Amino acid sequence: MNAIDLHCHTIASDGLLSPAEVVAHAAKLGLETIAITDHDTVDGIAEALAAAARWGIEVIPGVEINTDVPEGEVHILGFFFNDGWQDVELGALLRRIEAGRIVRARKMVQKLVKLGAPISFQRVQEIACGDIIGRMHVALALVEAGHVATRREAFARYIDRHGPAYADRFKLSPADACRAIARAGGLPVLAHPLVGMINGVAAIANLEARLMALGEAGLVGLEVYYPGHTAAMMDQLLALARRFDLIPSGGSDYHGPMPDKADLGSVYVPRRCLRRLREAAHAYFSSSPKKSNHSSTSCDDSGGSSRSRRVAGSGAMSRAANSAEGTTRAP
Repeated sequence: MNAIDLHCHTIASDGLLSPAEVVAHAAKLGLETIAITDHDTVDGIAEALAAAARWGIEVIPGVEINTDVPEGEVHILGFFFNDGWQDVELGALLRRIEAGRIVRARKMVQKLVKLGAPISFQRVQEIACGDIIGRMHVALALVEAGHVATRREAFARYIDRHGPAYADRFKLSPADACRAIARAGGLPVLAHPLVGMINGVAAIANLEARLMALGEAGLVGLEVYYPGHTAAMMDQLLALARRFDLIPSGGSDYHGPMPDKADLGSVYVPRRCLRRLREAAHAYFSSSPKKSNHSSTSCDDSGGSSRSRRVAGSGAMSRAANSAEGTTRAP
């Protein structure tokens, strides 16, 4: 039985359920540990932690930062086994990204009006239920207005990356996201690394180059277990994780009850993944000269101030975890 899901979204970004509802759903499914990883915000974490205390499960504070590369998007997950999710500098960066999302949404609404598919920015905000406005919210507004039948059609016709109503957002590189998470005391993990890649050989070659570059920015893990990943894909990713000394991670990328999305906990994540992430954080921060005065109530292996973290080289915290175990284990 699966007990872990390290990739979940709430209404704080583009999910359909509140943080408390996601936690309640996890508890009812028998999950023991989930990570709340909303896009570009940690606004749902406090509510999720409070709900976790009521339901008796563990919530790991997290974030999923959307970044840009020439060929598309790259998402970086950040897991915080301490109070780093409250870091001031990380918060300032996320607010900049948030402001950029609002500007982009306004531009897309303006383009849609000119294209004969009018929606109001106010309605998009209402659907978003917050300040993290994504293309999903624009798509839902288009469906509601009757311009398209489905969210998928909204993306295909209007707001996909090359669509007529697409607008760029605040741009951040994957390496900058890794550094920001690391400086705040988090563990950066590359999310769904094969999503959107169609040429298998070229995809793996591109991924190898990306992992090498991100290792220098402090990347610690690789999301191996993910909806749609075949056994062959997972084997390839596990081999890359071993090669680049990265910790495998995984989750459902849960967004709520959507017919085309995976359910919470539906992707099996081996317990050793969470154990190795926890050990990486513990080993690194226990060796840090400056300790945090308090840690997140959701995790019992904490340590390290968000100010004391120095961005390490490739796989440094992963190696620290292996050292703590006394041997290098296969992911």
